[in-house]
Amino acid sequence: MQALPHPDLPTQASEGSVLRARAMQGYLLELRSALEVYRPIPSIHLMVLNLEDWNARARNPYGFAFQRTSPSGGLFVFLPARYPERLLWRLREALLPAAKQAGMPGKVEEFLDLNLGHEYAHAVAVAWGLRTRVRWVDEFLANYLWLLALSRTNPDFFRLARAWGRTLTHLTPTNPQLGSYERKKPGFADQLWFQGRFTTLAAELAEKHADRLLRGLLEAAPLKRSTVHKVLVGLEPGFKQWFAEFSPSKQKAALPDGQAMDWENLGQEG
Repeated sequence: MQALPHPDLPTQASEGSVLRARAMQGYLLELRSALEVYRPIPSIHLMVLNLEDWNARARNPYGFAFQRTSPSGGLFVFLPARYPERLLWRLREALLPAAKQAGMPGKVEEFLDLNLGHEYAHAVAVAWGLRTRVRWVDEFLANYLWLLALSRTNPDFFRLARAWGRTLTHLTPTNPQLGSYERKKPGFADQLWFQGRFTTLAAELAEKHADRLLRGLLEAAPLKRSTVHKVLVGLEPGFKQWFAEFSPSKQKAALPDGQAMDWENLGQEG
């Protein structure tokens, strides 16, 4: 293992992965520069690991980047030194229906690298009291922090992330309801479709309203599972229509002003 010291993003890299680790460290530090103006961000550790080093430190399947909080509160982001071919083929196969309709914005390896910013944003959300343990909320907010930072630091990457989001929305989910996303882990294609929807909305909010949502969320932090849907709608009334889009049978039924929404049942039948 080799160390790439940095006070804000200390990085560890498996043998032969130093150049990749340095490039990804630079990418995440750019995101940090855009986000730390809102609130201090503690050090977040980046781990760029080969299969052997990964298995010695994590139980997650090798291939997908992920964020982890240690028992002592340390924040870590894990990235594979190399993506397994079986993962790349699985991803290409899952994306094929969407690619036929919307095209592929780039290589799947680039898509996975770009999404490391999403995992970094999860760590920032934990540090800022924005993690709710509501799966879809946490995934959406990570996308929002990531896209907001990209819009400030790298417009080309912002456009690329948005393009990938649009492509993913052309997949056909087996169950497009937010309630299903919360109750059980969705299948691979469904996860991609949901991420596409979250990314697309996050990019739209970042473009149209800049950091308005983030400032409101930080004022409301720490966010609570029981009230987060009210906070979101209060800050961005457009969330009402967005929620309705996940419930095809109810899209035409508008919510009366002031009516409380039960996010746990959003999109459920009956």
